[in-house]
Amino acid sequence: MHFLEQNDSVANHVETALQLLEQKESKKLGQLFLELHPVELVAVITSVEEDLQPQLLKHITGLDHLSEVITHAGEHLRQRALEMIDESRIAAVVRRQDIDDAADLVGSLTRRRRVRVLKRLGAECAREITAILAYDQETAGRIMTTRFLSYLGTETASDALQGLREDLRAGEIEDDTDLNYGFVLDTEGKLRGVFSLREVLTALPDDLLEDVMNEATITIGPDEDQEIAARRIADYDLSAIPVVHPEDGTMLGVITVDDVLDVIEEEHTEDILRLVGTEDNDTVGASLIVAIRSRLPWLIASWLGGTSGAWLLGSFSSALEKLVALAFFMPVVFGMGGNVGSQASTITVRGLATGDLGPNHLWSRLQKEALVGASLGIVFGLLLSLAAYALFKSTDLSVIVGVSIASTMICAASLGSMLPVFFQRFGIDPAVASGPLVSTTTDILSITIYFSIAGLFL
Repeated sequence: MHFLEQNDSVANHVETALQLLEQKESKKLGQLFLELHPVELVAVITSVEEDLQPQLLKHITGLDHLSEVITHAGEHLRQRALEMIDESRIAAVVRRQDIDDAADLVGSLTRRRRVRVLKRLGAECAREITAILAYDQETAGRIMTTRFLSYLGTETASDALQGLREDLRAGEIEDDTDLNYGFVLDTEGKLRGVFSLREVLTALPDDLLEDVMNEATITIGPDEDQEIAARRIADYDLSAIPVVHPEDGTMLGVITVDDVLDVIEEEHTEDILRLVGTEDNDTVGASLIVAIRSRLPWLIASWLGGTSGAWLLGSFSSALEKLVALAFFMPVVFGMGGNVGSQASTITVRGLATGDLGPNHLWSRLQKEALVGASLGIVFGLLLSLAAYALFKSTDLSVIVGVSIASTMICAASLGSMLPVFFQRFGIDPAVASGPLVSTTTDILSITIYFSIAGLFL
């Protein structure tokens, strides 16, 4: 019900905004936008036709509001907004964002605009953003914030709290600094431990932080994949995870749970798109060229597989000529094999992504899928055999389709569970194996098995 009410609310705001735009009531439209939450405003703008979106974006007043809208906007709308404002306003927007969001925004700009924006930022802010942009996309270093509370172990709990109060009053701590955790470093900046605000508040005033802290055993390197960071935060139920230099242990930054939520959504979207044979840049806002370019390679692979299947069917034409009824059951045999293969590969990809499927479980995983395929194959093989006999009163046909569908489902399940592992071993995203590749491979496999068995009996 809440979801429906929210949709109705957005629809009403869209209608009002379009009316004000048509009536050229710029002041009222700007006031309406100020009253909306940035998330609602993004939903309103993305709900209208693309050619009207720039006109609505022009009526967003106030840099604070514009900054919030750009933060919550999808990639397509964000690029539209950035194209409409100059480098000075982009720099003003960047200064109002969390440092990791600011780095992401600056990184999305062209090289020339990026240089111009960085020149308009303060030296410290530009240095922080540049440090984050030095790491590759989709790494822990790219999503970390370099703003965190750090202390020496020889400080007392009372000193830490008093210093925190004074720094907050003086405005020396940035708004996006996480106040839930403090990190204990040595004089060389190496991470020694971590404590929560609750632990400091419940400690005695003279307790040293090195006695209050917990040893920092859960960390991540800046070059590790962002998905690993997300998994560790989820597995250990953390609110944040420190990012440390892999060689000297120097603390570089921290990844908070809100950053992880963005990563989970991003990785989930990427896997879904790859499951259907496209890329993560092929979204609803993508251009025609991007959509075609991302889908074309996989469609070519499917076309080649289909052509190979047609060639195989041609080579088995003699079997079809002997028993034309074989053609009636081809869609069932091929379809069931494809479905079982896709199911097995999707479950395997999920296990690899969550870490539930490790190297020691691969053989047991293959055995399980082969047993699942065999069990389902026997059931559907018997059913299809009965259907074939009832329709054509042919014992040979009944045996052929029954044995074929059982064999196909066993092989398809085994293949579907192994392809993602094979891809991962060679550094390729295993989600690719659950897309058109599995369907194409199982089709060819099904044709070969079906007509090979038919050839034996005929």
